[in-house]
Amino acid sequence: MIALPSDLPLLQVGRYELMAYEPSWLEAAIKEAAEAAGHADWWFACDITRSLMLFLRNNYAGTSVTLEYLNRRIRQVLQQVGFEDIGDHVNLTPPQVNLSLHDLAMEAEGFELRFFQILEQRLDELLGLGARKITLKHARRGVKTLRAVKNWSAKCDDLEQNIVHFLRSRLHARPDCAVEMIAA
Repeated sequence: MIALPSDLPLLQVGRYELMAYEPSWLEAAIKEAAEAAGHADWWFACDITRSLMLFLRNNYAGTSVTLEYLNRRIRQVLQQVGFEDIGDHVNLTPPQVNLSLHDLAMEAEGFELRFFQILEQRLDELLGLGARKITLKHARRGVKTLRAVKNWSAKCDDLEQNIVHFLRSRLHARPDCAVEMIAA
């Protein structure tokens, strides 16, 4: 048997990413929906979140769960307790999503053009799902893989700057999305 973090199914974001999540993420989304429906400081969000967490721990049969499923389940619970107006405003967005630039470089088999295509596809998919925080990890390993070198060089600096420029140009119209690139 596989032990999952907090005994919760992992969150599947898009086709690729599986991640752990905290109840606070769901509670914040429910509170946002309540506020959008005109229920400021809605105290019931904590209880809804707790009941959903209990269901996922004890009764959910799968090892991963999608945003769509969680949205649907939250709406059902809210409808059952008489707050359909809040359920109409529930729209979960992914918590912080991590992508490994090294993994993308490996998938691209070291070809820079293919790497940028894959990166663009993943960003499009995540942005389409409403991701607001994306962390690009293993940037230096990814750059060295693409340059096929063991040690960092001026050519690596150039490629890293090209990636940063690509990200800025790709995300300039998305002020609601924060992307962080981490070397390690």
